[in-house]
Amino acid sequence: MSDPFFSRKRKRGPARNGREGGQPSRTPAPSKDIEDEEITDPETSDEEMQDADTEGSHTAVESEDESGDDNDEEFANETATDKRRRLAEQYIENLQQEFNTAGFDARDVDKDILAARLKEDVAEDQGRLYRFLTQSFIFLRPARNFLSYKGMLTPTAIAGADNTLYTVSKDRTLSKWDATTGKRLKFKRGDHDKEILCIAVSSDGKFIATGGKDRKINIYSPELDLLKTFTQHRDLVMCLSFRRGTHQLYSGSADRTIKSWSLDALSYVETLFGHQDAINDISALAQERCITAGSRDRTVRLWKIVEESQLIFRGGGPGSGQKVKFVEGSIDAVAMVDHHIFVTGSDNGTLSLWTLQRKKPVYTVHLAHGLDMQLTPEKYTAEKVQFPAPPKQQPRWITCLVALEYADIVVSGSWNSVKVWRVVVQDSERLDVDGAATGGKRKQYSLDFVAEFKLPGVVNGVTILENGKDEIRICAAVGRELRGGRWMQRDAKNGVHVLTVKKKSE
Repeated sequence: MSDPFFSRKRKRGPARNGREGGQPSRTPAPSKDIEDEEITDPETSDEEMQDADTEGSHTAVESEDESGDDNDEEFANETATDKRRRLAEQYIENLQQEFNTAGFDARDVDKDILAARLKEDVAEDQGRLYRFLTQSFIFLRPARNFLSYKGMLTPTAIAGADNTLYTVSKDRTLSKWDATTGKRLKFKRGDHDKEILCIAVSSDGKFIATGGKDRKINIYSPELDLLKTFTQHRDLVMCLSFRRGTHQLYSGSADRTIKSWSLDALSYVETLFGHQDAINDISALAQERCITAGSRDRTVRLWKIVEESQLIFRGGGPGSGQKVKFVEGSIDAVAMVDHHIFVTGSDNGTLSLWTLQRKKPVYTVHLAHGLDMQLTPEKYTAEKVQFPAPPKQQPRWITCLVALEYADIVVSGSWNSVKVWRVVVQDSERLDVDGAATGGKRKQYSLDFVAEFKLPGVVNGVTILENGKDEIRICAAVGRELRGGRWMQRDAKNGVHVLTVKKKSE
């Protein structure tokens, strides 16, 4: 029987970027014979990488637009190469002026500092991982703080901006916290008719979005005033994510659709179809694209909104290199590291690192959070006569993931613990079929374990807050129950654990 979601056209709201709505969704059919084939992404072409050092410099000369028609006539005959050189020179001049205003003489500034700053800005403009922070922080024994309130039920999601945290819980309460002092600043209750499942905060903290079992998406101001309610989804709203640096919101639902919203206009934009099961998690960065985890359809899909296309990455294979193999039945969590790298977490405890160039994970950590405790006969049967051995231990699945934007820090959550991982990127020799070096370079990726923090309960959500360059805060929403279940952990407390990690002293 054909899927009704594939048979109807994509719905659109107001025209976006001057394009008319109503175009049908184009979902490329996956090929059975190219699972290991490299995927060509137009943003990673060799030509673009060669020009990256010069093209990235355009971000620093916004003042050129203010010069009027005189500058247009002055530079009318310059070539593209001349323009890139001029923009790079202007950018370096702006950096020197910035150092001067801070009390430094630009002539005394080391050229290596300017070069490093240029590389960082180019990398961010190109959407590349460029912040290698893991080795700069001390993850041993961080300062801890626990946030809760009387009568709080299981927190289901958490998000934040600057030093402000927002949480939602099964008592239909939206709470605002000061992450530094641990005080509960404000709360709002009653806008949702059923349990709230997800929350997202824009980069500037201007908008807060919540979604839940009542199929609603509520938009709030920083003062928790309700601004708008969207009711277009036809099933549970499972996940939300803001595009970085904008007020564009993406939502994923159990109705198997992704919807895009413009919060500047408080309006619906468009709907994307493709997943064959509930969309459990969503992630987005600065580009106009998002990546989603389709739960039990065992696919991760990268949606290119402008191109109206998608890339499909398929999981579901058994774990390799294990004495006991656990089949991946559901991909429940996803997080983008940069525009080309992302991580996923599954119900068999597998943590996988992916790139846009390959259809299979480039690195996999099996049983990332270990196995659940062995059940005693009294807990798995009501009979007084002892039955055969209890069922085998099952892996603790990964309930949530977060990655620090354009940095090498990834945090995963499961039962009773939060783990920190480091994304490792290395250059290696490219080999031919005979094993001889060809002289070229290729990237190798891996995940290294950094630290584990024991937290009693189920980790339903996790986020990372940056406080300047001196410390980061890992904030985990922990409860007695799963976000979508009723498994009880009686020794746990409902609340938010804030772990403050300090930077190493010079």
